[in-house]
Amino acid sequence: METTRRCFGNGLMFAGLIVMLIGLAVVVMRTIELPSYWTPVVVGAVLFLIGAARRAIRDREDPPRA
Repeated sequence: METTRRCFGNGLMFAGLIVMLIGLAVVVMRTIELPSYWTPVVVGAVLFLIGAARRAIRDREDPPRA
């Protein structure tokens, strides 16, 4: 039961991180006045980078099994 609660809390924090970084990407786009059609590209890049970072951290924590 404890693991489920911990994972749920981690999931909420990760979701909050995604929303915050997407919002930050939109703010930066508006600040540097990129056209609105670049929004999906920037949001996709942010999500890709978050996924890559999370995978790299997970791979480093969990050594490969034989």
